[in-house]
Amino acid sequence: MNFTAIIGQDRPVGILKRALANNAVAHAYLFSGEQGIGKRLTALALAAALNCDAAGPDGGCGTCPACRRIAAGSHPDVHLLAPETDEIKIDQVRQVQEDLSLKAFEGRRKVLIVDGAEAMNEASSNAFLKTLEEPPGDSLIVLVTSLPRGLLPTIRSRCQELQFQPLPRRPLAAVLRERRGLPEEDAWFLAALSRGSIGRALAMDAQEEREARERFLSLMDGLGGLRRDEVLSLAEGIAKDRDGFGRLLDLGVEWLRDRMVYGRTGDERLLVFPGNIGHGPVPSLPKVLQDLDLFAASRTHLERRVSAQLVAENLLLKLGRP
Repeated sequence: MNFTAIIGQDRPVGILKRALANNAVAHAYLFSGEQGIGKRLTALALAAALNCDAAGPDGGCGTCPACRRIAAGSHPDVHLLAPETDEIKIDQVRQVQEDLSLKAFEGRRKVLIVDGAEAMNEASSNAFLKTLEEPPGDSLIVLVTSLPRGLLPTIRSRCQELQFQPLPRRPLAAVLRERRGLPEEDAWFLAALSRGSIGRALAMDAQEEREARERFLSLMDGLGGLRRDEVLSLAEGIAKDRDGFGRLLDLGVEWLRDRMVYGRTGDERLLVFPGNIGHGPVPSLPKVLQDLDLFAASRTHLERRVSAQLVAENLLLKLGRP
């Protein structure tokens, strides 16, 4: 468990390595950026660097008991706080406050990693703020989030923020070829779809992704020729699978993004949606932007628990218009 495992995040990793070398590690960090790009892994590598008995320039040795326990999530002085169901509750915060108040059991420094920090509710945020204002002992706190604006400004201001960037396609495709043995075409395809997230790319299946896009294109090709009652029936079927409906909205944004890019460049190599071009005329930019707003509004309504059937009906009826 060390910094060599972090791919494509040279800037934040470099800042942490210099802080370690100069004995100038902050008492609290905020790691922000897209999901699945190495924030949590970096937090664990930092915890290992602080508690490894044989730490070097790249952090922990990766083989000592401390490094192995941190990697396994069983080190008594490295605590992980994550949401229970949808949020981090005040009882969870109080428990880690108590844990941090105790002396280190076997490590040199206690570390608290809050993974999904934006999930703290109002009560837990206010309780956590007190921990940041008066950090117990020589503890280190690392907040990990993909939505930094979801945190209280007073919490953000008390942390040193390190921004993690999405990985470029080339190194991400190389990782996929190395770790999963994917052919070049599949590796580039998934690298393009993952929006720079190595975690997302590793979890995707190229064949499933292609089939999902083929189904979406078939839906869009046939939508304009359906009667109103047929559209409503189709919407009813889509609404029955709320997660699947959310996935359809993601595909819609991706589909429109490709059409906008192709309309500006005419370069199919920049597309992430195979077969996108050739399915009807490329719409005007105002039409693309209008439909993007429609997909975004549908996503917002779905997240706010508006009737999925009403959202689906509105979406399909408006998309079917010329």
